[in-house]
Amino acid sequence: MTPMTTFAWLVMVFAFAMAGALLLTPVVIRGAAALKLFDSPDGGRRMHDLPVPRLGGIAVYLGAAAAACLIFVRTSPRFTTSGPIGDEQIRFLTGAFIGSALLFLTGLIDDVRGLSAGAKFLAQLCAAGIAYYFGARLGMIALGYGEGIHLGFLELPLILIWIIGVTNAFNFIDGLNGLAGGIAVVACASIFFAGLTLGNNEVLVPAVAIAGALLAFLRFNFPKARIFLGDSGSMSIGFLLAVLSLRASENSFGAVLVVIPILAVFVPLLDGALAIVRRWLRHVPVSGADARHIHHRLLALGLSPRRTVIILWSLAASMSGFGLLIALTKPFVATSIALLGLVGLAVLVIYGTNLLSYHEILVAGEVLMSAPARARRVISDQIVAVDMAALLQKAESVDALSAVLASGASQFKFLDMELSGEGMQTDRMVERFHSEVWAWKLDYPVRIEREGRTLAYVLSIWCSPEQSTRPYGAERVARILGPALQHWFETHLHGQASDGSSTKRAAPVARRRLKIR
Repeated sequence: MTPMTTFAWLVMVFAFAMAGALLLTPVVIRGAAALKLFDSPDGGRRMHDLPVPRLGGIAVYLGAAAAACLIFVRTSPRFTTSGPIGDEQIRFLTGAFIGSALLFLTGLIDDVRGLSAGAKFLAQLCAAGIAYYFGARLGMIALGYGEGIHLGFLELPLILIWIIGVTNAFNFIDGLNGLAGGIAVVACASIFFAGLTLGNNEVLVPAVAIAGALLAFLRFNFPKARIFLGDSGSMSIGFLLAVLSLRASENSFGAVLVVIPILAVFVPLLDGALAIVRRWLRHVPVSGADARHIHHRLLALGLSPRRTVIILWSLAASMSGFGLLIALTKPFVATSIALLGLVGLAVLVIYGTNLLSYHEILVAGEVLMSAPARARRVISDQIVAVDMAALLQKAESVDALSAVLASGASQFKFLDMELSGEGMQTDRMVERFHSEVWAWKLDYPVRIEREGRTLAYVLSIWCSPEQSTRPYGAERVARILGPALQHWFETHLHGQASDGSSTKRAAPVARRRLKIR
């Protein structure tokens, strides 16, 4: 088949997919409205004004699948500019179709009746396994030309992570009118050019079919949405893009030029990664939903929904083009561009994280940067606290306990440590000191059972609120000294009630100080 004929067939695929989606979408809108299958606004994550049908994936998937299957049946096995499509390519496309159909049906059930996150993840795992079984591969990776690096036993887990990750990333990004659809069109363009340049022509028809169906769908989804993709659309499209991008990026050695698929879906991957990290840091379910995705944060900065979508489309297009440029140029040029791109990407992520007020990431970064100093401080504080606990056990009176605590406060950079409780006299100098210094106090209770009654004491640690004095170890120190004090009281008070000459000699001091009767 000549290049001109191939181009004509691709135009037909695009036209058929677009026509199919244009015809099916109004039908789906009316059907969803009749069945009352709406996505209702909630004033937070769902920011549309009125209920909108959520079954748009039906029109997109069926339109693209029908057009692709029609062209393949009509032209197979001749559809390629470099020779016939072989059995291996047909097998790969079969696996992509079966896996996407599974996720389309799973998403459709979720749109209609609702499914748990576990059930959807299981379906995604099965679909990824099907794609791998039918020929989706990640055996070698490379940045540019050459054989690349063999992954060995890591191939299967990495390909499963990739497919499931991209599938969920597209599900996460589907939060504004036209956002997921437009980014998917950009990814299809990247897949098309990579496949055409590297000779992986089996991906051309599905990429063109998906793009045509999505562009028709955007007619009803952007800027004002009459229908949403729903999980049936976002999961099936995300799966297909994950699988097709790997195959499109294979070079002549069978190595995947990883920058192409990663940057082709950069925006969904970045948003999904940030969502997972944010939720993990907050100790909330990773599969949950929130209103802190990238598009939500841009809206919070005062941008309109339309401008937000256009900015993210532009970012997706820029990153896709950047990936193609790195992978498909000469090695020296690619290396130079890659180094500059890594610097620019790091600046973009750091600046963007600050601009979008992702304080979870900022706090985590600050903690990680200070981790070595904090670790040394924690070890030092605990060593000193254990030493002080040993000194407390050697004290012969409550006065001696107080002296050990007061003298040891400076070792932790505390303002003071004191012990108070039933019958204990109050030191006026300590009261005056505390009243004149702006400080915060941590109280650790120490309770002792004696002769049927509870004696309550408190270990108080006073700390300066100034950050330079780093009073972060108060609780850590109290958890060591508090039990040591409790053990001292139990030992000495029980000794008074029983026998033992040494405890009897200490008893008058304890009675006078604690006023025990």
